[in-house]
Amino acid sequence: MKIILPLLGLLCASMAASAQEPVPSPTKPQAPRQCCIHRLPRRAAGARTNTPAPSTPASLDFFVGEAKVDVTKDETVVRLAMAQHGSVLIELPANDGPRYIIPGDPEMATVDERALERNKRAIVVRPGSLFISSPSNRKAHAPAATVTVQMRSGLVVTFLFYPVEDLAQNVHRCVLSYNRDEVVARRRAAGLPVNLDNKEQGGEKTTVQSAAPISISVETSEDGKAPDRELSEKPSITIQFDKDPKPKTETNEKPAPPPTTADPARPIAENISRSNERVHADVLEALTRAIKKPKQFKGWTKPTHGISLATLQQANPKDDFRIVLIAVKNTSADALKISPGSPDLSLEMLDDQGKTINVQSIKKLHTEASAASGAIPAGTTAYYAIAFASPVLGVHQQVKVVVGQTNAADEPASITLPNGGQ
Repeated sequence: MKIILPLLGLLCASMAASAQEPVPSPTKPQAPRQCCIHRLPRRAAGARTNTPAPSTPASLDFFVGEAKVDVTKDETVVRLAMAQHGSVLIELPANDGPRYIIPGDPEMATVDERALERNKRAIVVRPGSLFISSPSNRKAHAPAATVTVQMRSGLVVTFLFYPVEDLAQNVHRCVLSYNRDEVVARRRAAGLPVNLDNKEQGGEKTTVQSAAPISISVETSEDGKAPDRELSEKPSITIQFDKDPKPKTETNEKPAPPPTTADPARPIAENISRSNERVHADVLEALTRAIKKPKQFKGWTKPTHGISLATLQQANPKDDFRIVLIAVKNTSADALKISPGSPDLSLEMLDDQGKTINVQSIKKLHTEASAASGAIPAGTTAYYAIAFASPVLGVHQQVKVVVGQTNAADEPASITLPNGGQ
């Protein structure tokens, strides 16, 4: 017993010591720590993703380089690019050619008349000294010059020229393509004159002013070739063969000079010059009165592309001409420029329903304008005084005033003059 009790004491002491020792907790497996990934800075990444695409030039509303135009209606507007040091060659169909050419401001564009004499089927247009392109920072393009051509078939084509800086954009060649028979058929159906090269269709020869002509009349011979001026200016020799031969001495005799008499054409020329001076003076006086009394213009038309018109007439029963005063108001917010040749006068014939069946141009004797350049600032009014020969009007005829501006030359503003005067 003495031995067993000490053994039990040792056993209890060992168990108590083992109970006091801490038991290690199970360790959790730790995942290996990965190395940090290299990333691009946010600014650099954003710069790569937000790179802008290259901008494309806006589409132009006029031809550049080379133009081929299919004409499908009687009044066509062709828009062409022209550089300061370039030129434009306009080729026409072989069976048609220009009858009248109405050039614009010679400081903007000119028509080469010498080239036209050599080739009646082509028109060469050259830029003037003031034909300068707009600044590069200006996106909008506007025409700066115009040339209107009426073909012998009667077709009317208006060419608007846009200034460009790059000579490569210059339209070096413009080809017009159309069927002359179709043009003649459409004009006949509308009651308009056709085949203007025939005298019975209104193809009489017109005079051309030496300086800054309003229109260029193109004449050709019957075979379509231009007359040789050098040969025509030289004196011609005519040999006549008679049945009875005459001595050679008679052929060398010079005819006796006609007796000196007074020149019968001198009084006529003096009367014409006096009449022109009177017309010029009356037109200038009428324009001065119109500028001083702008409130006398009434009955304004509705604006057409920024243009509103009002007219007054004055006529003296003793005179064979009439004077019409035209007020052209710019109702838009931008400055406008009147088309060369405007205002224009025309004589219209109407049918019983009031539709126009024929139009004839009225020759202007003299024109005076308050704005010689044709530019009308926004909100202002320009005044014109025009003298023209008094036409004999029928019941279905009327005189119309037409005014166009360079940005809408194909849709001009118009107003009809009352047949009863003012």
